[in-house]
Amino acid sequence: MKSKFDFYDIVLVSSHKEYLSEINDTEGVIKGMSQNEETGAWGYAVSMYSDEGFVWDIMEPDLVATGKKANPKDFETGESIRVRVDPETGEGTIIDDEDK
Repeated sequence: MKSKFDFYDIVLVSSHKEYLSEINDTEGVIKGMSQNEETGAWGYAVSMYSDEGFVWDIMEPDLVATGKKANPKDFETGESIRVRVDPETGEGTIIDDEDK
């Protein structure tokens, strides 16, 4: 099942769920997404404009498309890190500049 939303889509929370009541009818930006392997249901990490710095875990039926897209540059610092992955364990280690 394809997701209804994509990264940086601006969405509106529209839900009757109690835990979403404080952000109902407010806009946020899709910052992450995952799909339940068993049910196929999509969940999203939504950064709310009304609550900067806090990300909510919201299921797809509780979101409405606005047709707007956020600018990724508004959320990125330009900083990056390098990670070395052990091919046997799959574990990653952050690489310092001196470890190149």
